[in-house]
Amino acid sequence: MILIEPLHPIKESVPADQVEEPLKHLEPKISWLREYLSQAKTIQEELRSLGHEKRVRLLEGVRRAWTEKLESGSLEVLKKELVRNTGYSELMVEEDLRFVAEVFKKENIDSLINSGLEGGVGSLDDFVEVAPGEYVSNLPAGPAFIIASGNSVIPPLIPTITSLITNNLTILRPSLTNYIVIKEIFKILEDLGDEALVLGNALLITYLSHNSKVLEYLLKEAPLGVVNYWGGEPGRTLVYRAVAENPHKPKLIVNGPLTGVAVIDGDSIGSSLSEVSEALAMEVLMYDQQLCSSPTMALFIGNYERAIQLAKEVSKYLDILGSSHKIEVSEGWLYNLNTLRKALEFQGAKVFRSDDPRNPYTVVVSKSESSFTGLRLVPLDLHSRKRFLEIIVVNDLIECVKLIKELPRTTGYAGVDRVQTVALWVYEGKASCYTRKLASAGVYRVVPLGESFLRTPREPYDGEYIPRYFTYTSYFRVKRGV
Repeated sequence: MILIEPLHPIKESVPADQVEEPLKHLEPKISWLREYLSQAKTIQEELRSLGHEKRVRLLEGVRRAWTEKLESGSLEVLKKELVRNTGYSELMVEEDLRFVAEVFKKENIDSLINSGLEGGVGSLDDFVEVAPGEYVSNLPAGPAFIIASGNSVIPPLIPTITSLITNNLTILRPSLTNYIVIKEIFKILEDLGDEALVLGNALLITYLSHNSKVLEYLLKEAPLGVVNYWGGEPGRTLVYRAVAENPHKPKLIVNGPLTGVAVIDGDSIGSSLSEVSEALAMEVLMYDQQLCSSPTMALFIGNYERAIQLAKEVSKYLDILGSSHKIEVSEGWLYNLNTLRKALEFQGAKVFRSDDPRNPYTVVVSKSESSFTGLRLVPLDLHSRKRFLEIIVVNDLIECVKLIKELPRTTGYAGVDRVQTVALWVYEGKASCYTRKLASAGVYRVVPLGESFLRTPREPYDGEYIPRYFTYTSYFRVKRGV
């Protein structure tokens, strides 16, 4: 096994109160990175030689150790730091940390690979027959460089685990908000024996500032095979331009900024108004709508009076559920929120609000089109809003499709590429018709209302199966009759 000095930043201690500038000492030197990357082929071969079952077993070991840490209460300091970094409620952070174990489960990893790669898990170790006389093997496309988002602990973990399990040397640049917890998770590898060090040696976790020379080197010069960027502008365009200069021509996969929309068929609610409202309220509270799947707009097919009933009921549940998900916001943010609420009322919207600054929800009801459309200035843009839902009353599914397509160009919703997820409430008999129409609007996912944030291992990410990001497929065919 190759041992490279100095030690990876993953093995260094990081003070909990670090800010961007002090973290600069964690950046590896470019000369060190060149040496590390020059040994990528050997590192990846060692990783592959472990075999899929051992690699998965080691990740299962991380899962078990992480679960023990959570249950023992030894992560309390880390949890409080994450609350400060993200702005989420303590309950939300606890839930996020519990989700970590799911990402490391063997059955979930196997399902991810089997659904995403022709030839399944066996093809990561050797050629497997996929048709009579035809064989494929999925090989590492890396080294891989992942620039991850900071809206949750989970998004950085999924591509990183996928990259490692597909045998890539992997460099992960987490967000400043989740750097410390990501490091803590993978640091468990150091305690799992020599085989785990093979996995750990293939992983470098380092925070890089936006103007870092190391970041510039990785994007423009480093011998990478894959760059995976999670985020929006202006970073996305800068990454595109930098990677275009790289002579090694790594493939670039961008998971851009997206959002979610709830679609509710008023005729399908029946006596379930309370159930629908609770589910919608929970969608608003989960991660304070910072996920790409979080509904920021709801389209209600029905009449205005029924939509007002829905808004009142959603507000009731936001009061109840939000009281246990307290957050901290600044006075300036609250001032902008109240300015926005008044502006929307001036446009004719009906606005339901909370006066609790630690549960600052807003539910807006609009007719036919977004009430944001008439605003010349939006005091809080889409990504700055929290617990803010606009319900638009429409006549039919055709209008829903139109508004979903137009959302990225709608005032107040700028900054996203498209609608990623539709959270749907409709009678089962109508579901297939609705889903076909909604898919034509370019959405990537249609899920039951209340499940926007839940992903199964078989789901693609933004229209693509994520194991394909980090592999290339080698094929051979034997001559028939020989």
